[in-house]
Amino acid sequence: MKKLVIVALAIFTTSAFAYGPGHKGGENMVERLEKKLELSEAQSTQLKAIFQEQGEKMKALHEETQDKMNKVLTPEQQEKLAEMKEKRMERREERKEKWKENKGKREE
Repeated sequence: MKKLVIVALAIFTTSAFAYGPGHKGGENMVERLEKKLELSEAQSTQLKAIFQEQGEKMKALHEETQDKMNKVLTPEQQEKLAEMKEKRMERREERKEKWKENKGKREE
């Protein structure tokens, strides 16, 4: 069981918190683990704390990386990068909406 939790943590930390603050990945992951591993209340609480801490670390690392990049890039390049990120977020939202639509069709 320990190995499974470690694997789940590894998968989660490399995916869920990559989406940034406010992402419900940690909560969703704990819910799935609660069901599949029959976690106790104490285990669920501990895992939530671990995921929260990991998310904060990843957010700090992301901000640090952004600061370093901005020191290297020209203002024009920074502006282009911001536009690229915005377009990526728009595409991500479109995919999310499409996924929700398809999920609804599958459930019917």
